[in-house]
Amino acid sequence: MKAVFISVVLISLFGCSSMNDALTPSVKVSQDQFDGRTLIYQAPVSASSGLSEGWHVMGFDWNSNYPSTVYITVGRNGIVNIDGVEFNVDGKFLTNIDKVSVLTDYSDWSSRRFKVSLADFQLIANSKDTKMKVQTINSYTVSSFGTSNSGAVVNNKFQPFLQEIENAIR
Repeated sequence: MKAVFISVVLISLFGCSSMNDALTPSVKVSQDQFDGRTLIYQAPVSASSGLSEGWHVMGFDWNSNYPSTVYITVGRNGIVNIDGVEFNVDGKFLTNIDKVSVLTDYSDWSSRRFKVSLADFQLIANSKDTKMKVQTINSYTVSSFGTSNSGAVVNNKFQPFLQEIENAIR
């Protein structure tokens, strides 16, 4: 009886961790087989702390060929043309963020890629309160994350990502 109980507990624990990673994927590190550069990738996860906010996702990636740049993928639910993104990071505004992709991608979420400096990304990642404004042609929605907004999944993804960048730079 104890063995059955222990087996059920172990299966539940491993099953939950696998399910958790499927729902909120972890950072991935790889080497590009073409040129050997290091690639670090965090798939988009929820960047909203509550249901009353805009339904946003955010993912990020870095590669050793451009060590001072982080590429961010910003997504919004529905089929919308994402025109821009801005951040209010603890009262500091990050605007005029460069687009990397020419068009919005309309797969699971409407999403678009942008780039920020590693220094600005570190501000966002270590913030107490960040408001992310996802702009469309005629409107925008806002979500929040940071240490004072514990509901956003993205909060748990910043530090492992930054740690992998630090490891790659060494």
